[in-house]
Amino acid sequence: MTFFITTKNITFAFVLFCSMTVFGQDITLMSYNVGSNNWSITKDSVITRITVNDPDIFCAIEAGQSKRPFIESELTNYRMIETFGASPSNSDSHIFLRKNMFDVVDSGFVQMETYVGYTGMGRYINWARLEETSSGNQFLVYASHFVANVGANADSAVIAQYRHADGMIQLLSQHTSLNIPMITVGDFNASVASDVMQFLLEQTPITYNSTTITNPIELDDSWDIANPGIPKPPTVSSGQSKIDWIVVSVDTDVTLAIIDAQGVNGNGIPPSDHLPLMIGFDFSDFTSLNEVSANSTIEVYPNPFKNSVSFELNSEVSGPLVVTIVNSIGQVVKQLELFDNSIKNVTLNLPDLRDGLYFAHIVAPNMNQVIQLLKKN
Repeated sequence: MTFFITTKNITFAFVLFCSMTVFGQDITLMSYNVGSNNWSITKDSVITRITVNDPDIFCAIEAGQSKRPFIESELTNYRMIETFGASPSNSDSHIFLRKNMFDVVDSGFVQMETYVGYTGMGRYINWARLEETSSGNQFLVYASHFVANVGANADSAVIAQYRHADGMIQLLSQHTSLNIPMITVGDFNASVASDVMQFLLEQTPITYNSTTITNPIELDDSWDIANPGIPKPPTVSSGQSKIDWIVVSVDTDVTLAIIDAQGVNGNGIPPSDHLPLMIGFDFSDFTSLNEVSANSTIEVYPNPFKNSVSFELNSEVSGPLVVTIVNSIGQVVKQLELFDNSIKNVTLNLPDLRDGLYFAHIVAPNMNQVIQLLKKN
């Protein structure tokens, strides 16, 4: 359902979600800044917004101090990733997972530089590489909270936002070799027209204090992917209707992006000064271990394999054809490049590989496919 709300002569379109069913293979992720001056009287409403919409992954932004322990105790169907170990209060951005749905392959945190004179809570990027247990598909989630560029330190805070965005890109760059979807979320305290978002979304370089930062990673706004032609709600405002950012790498198949504007109490007070944003995404571009799409241009056998694996193309192609085998931590373990005029079948001998999950990236003219492989002796 779409409705329009007008405030201060500006009209925004909101796609609402309450209780809903998403596509069968979708994974849902919610980013929700729960911070509010009314936390003591709205915290139950915050929990209700989360549990009613029931995301598979919930990124709690501005959930520091007393908020995080309350959220953690109330969300009994979720577990919080302990990126900070025994010191979760260091951060106000946390990643919650639906229990028994994901394995955490890797995780961590990176502290972001702010500015001289900053006295607020430390700013971090919490991140995790997750594997959906039922399919073996992997992806990365990053959660963070940029400083707000308001008040006496507004100019300094803009520089802190640049540093945070640069740190985010550096972290993502370390993971690009994994060739899996990357989803970075949170309250970036920035509008789409701001320099920092143009840096992230349009790869526009930023120069400040004689320093130039560049962004080599192509990222998309999940809202624009899922809702073409529908105006994006504000990401900064003084009202109660702003949303977090959910920005994705270009290999992320976003199927929906929707907002929850419910939960206003009897006194007209919403749960937070933000609205939760939830996206759905799937792995339709990835071929699972035992399922090859009927429309696929490649057949793989055997899979699982022991010593060798073959890829048969449904039609002949002319080289160059490149087959790259990547392990579960993004390392290239085998690569073959062919320049023949007609290629129909490719066989790779891989007897020395350890047992485990691998990804075959097959690239040729008019062909770009990723296939999961399982090595099993």
